[in-house]
Amino acid sequence: MPERKHIFLTGATGFLGSHLAYELLGQGHRITALARSSKTSSGRERVEETLEEVALDAAAFQAHIPNLTVIEGDISQPNMGLTGDARTRLAASVDEVWHCAASLSFTQEDRDEIFRMNVGGTQNILDFVRDMPSRRLHHVSTAYVAGNRPDIAMEDQIDVGQTFKNAYEESKCRSELLVQRAQADHSARATIYRPSIVIGDSKTGRVTHFHGVYAFIRGLWTALRRMRRGLPEGSVVHLPFRVLGSETTTLNFVPIDYVVDGMLAIAASEASLGGTYHLTNPLPTENRIWLPNICKILGVEGIHFVDESSFAKEPMTRLETMFQKQMAFYYMYLQGEPRFDCRRTLEALRKTTIQCPEVTVDFIAKMVGWYVDFLNRKEPTPPTPQ
Repeated sequence: MPERKHIFLTGATGFLGSHLAYELLGQGHRITALARSSKTSSGRERVEETLEEVALDAAAFQAHIPNLTVIEGDISQPNMGLTGDARTRLAASVDEVWHCAASLSFTQEDRDEIFRMNVGGTQNILDFVRDMPSRRLHHVSTAYVAGNRPDIAMEDQIDVGQTFKNAYEESKCRSELLVQRAQADHSARATIYRPSIVIGDSKTGRVTHFHGVYAFIRGLWTALRRMRRGLPEGSVVHLPFRVLGSETTTLNFVPIDYVVDGMLAIAASEASLGGTYHLTNPLPTENRIWLPNICKILGVEGIHFVDESSFAKEPMTRLETMFQKQMAFYYMYLQGEPRFDCRRTLEALRKTTIQCPEVTVDFIAKMVGWYVDFLNRKEPTPPTPQ
């Protein structure tokens, strides 16, 4: 058993943060999670509901309740929204911080909010870490701080003058620079983790948050369900629509269990102090692999990649516009992404059994199959009108 610690964790209602929190609880650690309330739920209710979904088994989650404390707050607010006394007591009792919370928006109109959450929030976390006896911080970033780099993004590089595809990438780069500065002045002892595109569990395909590629799958599944009404069961739908992108470029998918297990294994070593680690797939998936196989599972043909000249000749159809909206975040990566060097990560995990699986045709079938089954259970196909 690892040494049991008191861990302060942000982002417990998010995909990665919730899975990390549940795994830490399973290891016997005591967690204090910072969470905002919503219009209908308290911060604690939101965290408990999310972690129960991660657990799948309510009884299994209930066994961890005694080790979970949830405090209402907001990383973007001064002192994270805590009173001075509460903040002082928490800083004195915490062994380490896992900072997972972030704004995942990427649109230019949300730029101020993105920077307030991701850059301002990180600075508030660093101010808190400075007042902890251990000053130990685990900072979850993204591999896409590499921005528009055409070459290989190295683990030990942050800002090399690259431009960015969106405000999210830029904000996470600026956040890392804050962490780097805090390490230089000894106000934090940090490790930075950079996952790429996190998808479902490698063993089951199960996922608990449905963003990005899952939003696309759902949009396509919904459209196809309508189009199949009155057709024989199992019919393949011909749906010619164009996707702006290249078949030979890649998306770097990593399963949630690899990311969480990898981060925790790296964090357990003192050698990780001061390091940055790419939790990325050494074998990224070419677009011509993942998209056609998603279409095959959904029973649709005719979806294909094109370049910009195709839309110059013929404007987007309504369905093509819907796809662009559903896949907005990934859409800007379909023309290419950097290659991510992950040798430091692979070396850190070399003596463990933790390996990142290649996203093969079989893996895609598992991931998409699980989600389609979930959608079919949640929203059974209505009877065909007589």
